[in-house]
Amino acid sequence: MKGIYIPIINIITGFMVMAASFGCCPIDKPENDCVDAGKSRKVLLLYSAGYNSLRNYLLEDIGELKQGWLPGSGCKEDILLVYSHTPKVNGAYDIPTSPHLMRIYKDDEGKVITDTLKSYPAGSISASGAQLNEVLTYVRDNFEARSYGMIFSSHATGYLPAGYYSDPYGYKFTPSGMMRSRAAAIPMPVPYIEPDFDPSLPMVKSIGQDQVGAIGQRVSYEMDIADFAEAIPMELDYILFDACLMGGIEVAFELRDKCRLLGFSQAEVLAEGFDYKTLTKHLLEREEPYPQGVCEDYFMQYDVQSGVYRSATISLVDCSRLEPLAEVCRDFFTTHREGIDGIDPEKTQVFFRSGKHWFYDLESIIIQAGADENELAELHSALEECVLYKGHTPEFMSEFRIDTFSGFSMYLPGCGTEELAKFYKTLRWNQATMLVE
Repeated sequence: MKGIYIPIINIITGFMVMAASFGCCPIDKPENDCVDAGKSRKVLLLYSAGYNSLRNYLLEDIGELKQGWLPGSGCKEDILLVYSHTPKVNGAYDIPTSPHLMRIYKDDEGKVITDTLKSYPAGSISASGAQLNEVLTYVRDNFEARSYGMIFSSHATGYLPAGYYSDPYGYKFTPSGMMRSRAAAIPMPVPYIEPDFDPSLPMVKSIGQDQVGAIGQRVSYEMDIADFAEAIPMELDYILFDACLMGGIEVAFELRDKCRLLGFSQAEVLAEGFDYKTLTKHLLEREEPYPQGVCEDYFMQYDVQSGVYRSATISLVDCSRLEPLAEVCRDFFTTHREGIDGIDPEKTQVFFRSGKHWFYDLESIIIQAGADENELAELHSALEECVLYKGHTPEFMSEFRIDTFSGFSMYLPGCGTEELAKFYKTLRWNQATMLVE
């Protein structure tokens, strides 16, 4: 879900600066009550980048978030933060708006309070490593805590480079020596191409973007997964992606030094996304965050639906336990090169619709490449070690059945373009396993 943009001078009152610096500690509390506040509290940031077609859905998510469990205002209370950026109205992408970072809590009377801590210039690009880094750095520096977690909600396209999903044959790989400093840069815009949409089907979060400009002149800003990873300035306990197609081993391996737990979907995500009314119950109300509860609620809310709305995939993985999986896959890719090259995509488990053939099930690929019983046993052992939870509906939007589900999607060599293969070689997963030589 979500996007972003902003120019105008930041105006932050002295009160806001002081409140943020001291974790918004109420002024009627004795100063010594705030000593060591950071050792007891948790921080959750919802990064809601909705300067795109998901505007209304993302605003509804924030409204539902306020209906769930909320922390109080004391300096030792947990911190719930929301970064939000949307156009004023649907489709008004030629009118820049300011993103805001807000703190949401309940006061002593139980009233829901939304405090704006910081406003960013109109024209800011939320789908950029620069903006993500600025927001997370502010959170880290102003809210000391024992635990940090983030939900990223927007459009997304997994490991794919910016612009590839909507225009694969127009994408040209840029060699690493010519690439910008990721964490400090605004991405180069790519042509905006309106995706095909069947009004009889539910909307999904399919193309990571900030849509900018008037009709006929619109461009799209998108982050690569490496941009996203490099922008994170501290280690997070968890990242949950309320966004399409992020459930790939490539994504997990790129983020393994940035977070311990990672929750994501292998297929697309219907636009309603997570269950925001119960989200804080799992991540803040408990003594320790329980991201698996968010994943379970997400799956259950779709699994009880009927028709095309019974469509969901989700897994929660421990990124600190990925190395054994990489070792198993590296050995297998080395000894079964010919088998991988000869895989029939039609017989391999897919997680895509409408011909976007870049997301297949990792286990299904290995099965189709000719794995024997011992090799499959090694694979299953490595998967059980790192995949903590997984769930899937029997099929997805009546487009494909889900018969094999490892908890990870993966690129199938030969099902992209030569330019995509060049890009894929830069990913940490490929460097560790040599899937693409």
